Amino acid sequence: MKGKYISKIIILFLFFLFLMCSDSTQKKEKPKLIVSIVIDQMRAEYLYRFQENYSEDGFKLLLREGFNVKNTHYNYIPTATAPGHSSIYTGATPSEHGIIYNNWFDRKEKKIINCAKDTTVFLVDNLGISKKDRNNKFQRSPKNLKTTTITDELKLFANNRAKVISISIKDRGAIFPGGHLADAAYWYNNNNGHFITSSYYRKELPIWLKHFNNKKIADSLLNLNWMPLLPKKQYKNSSIDNSSFEKVFKGRKKSTFPYKLKELRKNNGNYNLLTQIPQGNTLLTELFYATIKGEKLGKGNETDFITISFSSTDYIGHNFGIRSKELEDTYVRMDREISKIIKALNREVGKGKYMLVLTSDHGSSDNPPFLNSNHLPGNFISSKEIKTKLNKHLSKKISPKNYISYIDKTQIYLNQKIENKEKVLKESIVFLKKMEGIKEVFIPEINYSIANGNMSIFKNSYNCERSGDILYQILPGWMEKRSFGTTHTTSYNYDTHVPLIWYGCNIRKGETALPTKITQIAPTISILLNIPFPNASNTIPIEGIVGNSSYSKYAKQ
Repeated sequence: MKGKYISKIIILFLFFLFLMCSDSTQKKEKPKLIVSIVIDQMRAEYLYRFQENYSEDGFKLLLREGFNVKNTHYNYIPTATAPGHSSIYTGATPSEHGIIYNNWFDRKEKKIINCAKDTTVFLVDNLGISKKDRNNKFQRSPKNLKTTTITDELKLFANNRAKVISISIKDRGAIFPGGHLADAAYWYNNNNGHFITSSYYRKELPIWLKHFNNKKIADSLLNLNWMPLLPKKQYKNSSIDNSSFEKVFKGRKKSTFPYKLKELRKNNGNYNLLTQIPQGNTLLTELFYATIKGEKLGKGNETDFITISFSSTDYIGHNFGIRSKELEDTYVRMDREISKIIKALNREVGKGKYMLVLTSDHGSSDNPPFLNSNHLPGNFISSKEIKTKLNKHLSKKISPKNYISYIDKTQIYLNQKIENKEKVLKESIVFLKKMEGIKEVFIPEINYSIANGNMSIFKNSYNCERSGDILYQILPGWMEKRSFGTTHTTSYNYDTHVPLIWYGCNIRKGETALPTKITQIAPTISILLNIPFPNASNTIPIEGIVGNSSYSKYAKQ
């Protein structure tokens, strides 16, 4: 009897061991598809401030069943779309990947260039390659990105068998996530409502995308009215409708619901109006469906990768600000878009067979008049005034000249023809230290900072080939002068703190409040897929998703 009892115990032990091994094998099964979602200008707090109006199968589902990295931040300036998307997918900062802003001053060409500009390629639309205008705004590629992306590394590892597709309303929101080796990147043509690409990727659009464009979905959406999705009384977490801090569309006297799009489109950019309303996000979700089906993503033997960047949230934030009824309605609708995406993935790829990562490229801040009306510190600053006053100061102290070639919200480019550059830089420090609204200044050439505590932020931001001679940051609560809405660029929490949720294949439920850098997303995906890190990437994965507490001491460095 005793022997039989022991045998039963052994059999049970082996059975449970088999189950454990089986479970372990399932957990290690690679996802059929990686879905990376970026919601442009989404502050981390939007997951919670608008939560009572969210559905159960959108953001709430991700929070309930996914892994929430609650303390994720950007670690450079300017916090903006192009560097944000580049940093997510390269695992590096602008100092390494080279995308220092959406535009920058090119010293050789002596002009401002677009971050994705490539004069060797051309627009590709439903009719094929268009070479009519070599200087048109559709000459785009990832050539200015100086490092590899996680999507590049996946393509290399799979010997090009994995598919990588990137989609967005913005060109830069599609181009940089896909990396150098993407099968295609598609973005919105605000001249005709179609999605297009460039000859960098292919000579003609795929048949499925031509069919999609021919459906004229943009026109259908612009024939609707923008009404609150829910009764307006339920929008308790935003300010009054028709705030003085909001944009008023041409042809309107107030910024209030409803917005009759069919009437507004003619005087507000026609197809471009779609980018500034929630229906722009709806259009992109429709493209997501078409892409999954048209490209048969998640159907092969390799892990495929699709990136989707929702841009309309950014335009709406810029126009109406972070406390507006329009913004709250936008995120209530965005929640439903997320729900539709998850349902489509469950249907087309299979629940548990894909991994979804959701984050943002930057946050945004309150409008200074709003802050002041609530007895909070804040003010406007003008980069044009900084340029004028600094040039006047240098002319007085040294000799009358035009010392500054270009200035933006965080950088100052000196004229290359000036003599005694070190003296000019030192005099600039003297002036900028005293200027109201400027908190921090970094002079790379003489390794000088008036804010040593933020030295790492400036070093992460500075690219020796493309950055200005002087980097500066304004005070908290201050903003580049504007008449409505909001903007972003700083390294303060309101601009750096973004959501980061992981969900699906090989992702356990949970959350962490450990400080996390945006550059840790790429190495985490690398570890999960067992593929190489992007070549300039951070090498510390996110604790809780991979690894254990042994990582924490390194992550804090």
